[in-house]
Amino acid sequence: MTVAAADELISDRLFDVAKRDPARELICDPIHGRITYARAAEQVERLAHGLRNLDIGHGDVVIVQLPNWAPFLILHMALTAVGAVTATIPIVYREHELTGVIRLTAAKALVVPHAFHGFDFAAMGERLRESVPTLKHVIHVGGDAESGGGVSYETLMREPWEARGGSSLAELRPAADDITALGFTSGTTGDLKGAVYDTRILHATNMGFIERYGFDEGDRIFGCSPIGHAVGFTHALRMTLTIGGSIVLQERWDPARALELLQHERCTFMAAATPFLMDLVYHRDLEKRGSLSSVKLFLCGGASIPPRLLRDAQTALPHTFTSPLWGMTECGGVTTCPYDAPPEKLFETDGLPCGSMELKVVDRDGAEVPRGADGELMARGAMVTRGYYGRPDLTEESFLEDGWFRTGDQAWMDEDGYIKITGRIKDLIVRGGVNISPTDIENVLFSHPRIVSAAVVGMPDPRLGERGCAFVVLSEGDRLDLAEVQDWMDRSNVAKPKWPERVEIVEAFPMTPSGKVQKFRLREMIASRMACEANTETTT
Repeated sequence: MTVAAADELISDRLFDVAKRDPARELICDPIHGRITYARAAEQVERLAHGLRNLDIGHGDVVIVQLPNWAPFLILHMALTAVGAVTATIPIVYREHELTGVIRLTAAKALVVPHAFHGFDFAAMGERLRESVPTLKHVIHVGGDAESGGGVSYETLMREPWEARGGSSLAELRPAADDITALGFTSGTTGDLKGAVYDTRILHATNMGFIERYGFDEGDRIFGCSPIGHAVGFTHALRMTLTIGGSIVLQERWDPARALELLQHERCTFMAAATPFLMDLVYHRDLEKRGSLSSVKLFLCGGASIPPRLLRDAQTALPHTFTSPLWGMTECGGVTTCPYDAPPEKLFETDGLPCGSMELKVVDRDGAEVPRGADGELMARGAMVTRGYYGRPDLTEESFLEDGWFRTGDQAWMDEDGYIKITGRIKDLIVRGGVNISPTDIENVLFSHPRIVSAAVVGMPDPRLGERGCAFVVLSEGDRLDLAEVQDWMDRSNVAKPKWPERVEIVEAFPMTPSGKVQKFRLREMIASRMACEANTETTT
């Protein structure tokens, strides 16, 4: 079985595989059961006609906010079949974020769970429908009863096969360059942005990995990353159909349950954030699960991987090639290490760009810097999105006329084209006019035996502009003070200006759904605490 063609719609790919190999398993969902390609094709056709009965069709934006459930895949393919646009958002978003997305996109429908982990999504959806006039329908998954004007997914699936409007799916089929999805992310800056995808962009995003690692229909992808976000949507949901393989879904991350599913379902590939890898590598039950002998590849992205974690992964997961992954919602997973990458590349870089992509590192004026020098990373190629939906201002700022996309990441490139991300441009600490990258400091802190995780940000200083503040998560029951942190920096031969000058111990970091630390929130937190402290000193 060959991979999908560049202009083959995801729904067409489903119907094609269903005809040739109807009994092939497409989805393993512990919540909704096992679904073959043939059954999925039947469900997609039924749902597509149900959506048309709601007058959802070409160009209409439908927001899908679901956990990692089989209906997410069925919905995306049915929406594609009728020419509608799937807007993916994280399950953690609530009315504040959703209101912004609905107003920006003029979304016609919102799909939510009826309820999920104690939260009434259907009720939230109805409040949104009453407050935002463009939102015509709220579709809820997991409840048959219609409530407050909403309609259930299950009811749509039971409607007649025939399209009441008289149009066949073939007549409704969109073009490959029509918008098929929007990937929303607040990222690490707090700005809500929707990246625009068409079929060819999403195909290119997966072909980079397929060509590098040789994926085929025999692969079973572990869908643990949220499929409402870029990594899960692209490199799990879409990848599965592109190769004609199978996907094993995990509703929400639980490392013990993940180990069970990975072993029992013989999964071969997963792409996930650094905390996911950490949870597996250091899990007490890993050896009981045969060190996950079926998993041949783990692509780890979302945040810098501490070298110690990567080395520990080689020992703990001897059957798995664990590679760094760098990418963004705006351009997919761009860099990884090939199987034959030298050890120094694997441990000291974030990989080599996929075949369809170009990268360069530039200074503030846009001129390329020498190899090995820091600058802003720029990306160009088939995987780059078309811009931000409804935001021409942000599109013009980040997507240049010659095709280059300004990533906002600080990086260097070596003589062989491998890149190393050294932080976000906005995350740089400027101490007395000197730029300090937090990443190196965080890696040193991570190697401390009592520190589970670390994030370093700049805190305001009246004389130097900024000083470094280390937020750390400690092992249970442990303590740590600034003197001990600075002693560790000294013993690690770190230049003194880079030493953290304040330590804040927290239970957890504010994170994006894809596993990135929201450093802007940490900066806000420390600035607020310092302001309170200053006010207290003034009043006393």
